[in-house]
Amino acid sequence: MSTTNDETVEHSDRALQAVLEPALRTGETVDRTAALIRQQIVEGRLVPGQRLIARDLVEQIGISRGPLREAFRRLAADGLVDLIPNRGATVRRLSNDEIAQVYQIREALEGYAARRAAELIDHGDNRARFTEIVERGRRHFTAPDFPAFIVDNRQFHRIIVDICENPQLSELIDKYQLPIFMLQLRERIGVDQIVRNSLAEHELIASGILAGDPERAAQAMRNHLRHSADELIKMPR
Repeated sequence: MSTTNDETVEHSDRALQAVLEPALRTGETVDRTAALIRQQIVEGRLVPGQRLIARDLVEQIGISRGPLREAFRRLAADGLVDLIPNRGATVRRLSNDEIAQVYQIREALEGYAARRAAELIDHGDNRARFTEIVERGRRHFTAPDFPAFIVDNRQFHRIIVDICENPQLSELIDKYQLPIFMLQLRERIGVDQIVRNSLAEHELIASGILAGDPERAAQAMRNHLRHSADELIKMPR
């Protein structure tokens, strides 16, 4: 019995869907796995230099080793883990040279972002959104809470980038805003000192942005990032 063209097309569509669906599910699993591991690194549950045991993660997340390996490759591309032959993946611990180089890039990118945020601070609800984040961070002046501070610090830098409304700039900055830097800093100096220094510098950045002063905002951001890099580099291993 012959088939119509419509039936042939329908059959082809079903066959294509049967091929694509497992791939799509695998892609979703990789996305979810990479996001979960990244979150654990950001929150300090996985620390610089720690080996990521595949067997443990397979059981914890409930996935197979294939998607886990792909998730490791994505995290390596983001600079969060190192892939070591015959040893698997470890949470990345940056050398002093790498810290200096990445912070030089951050100075350029985030200095521009702060400048642009100052120019756009009165567009739409930018001022209200930015002020809310700044005020939230101030709670750590009197009651430092390091895990919460990591989140608030991240949001402070994030809102400045969001105000710029430049997706490509956002993608670039996100790559270099590795939360691992703050975790390394936590290992080396006291939590209160981290919070106190960062908040004071955030206030200077915020002052420039809220005043609509692009140059002051950009310079304050560059100073902040330069100081953070210096603190990391001068501390003993």
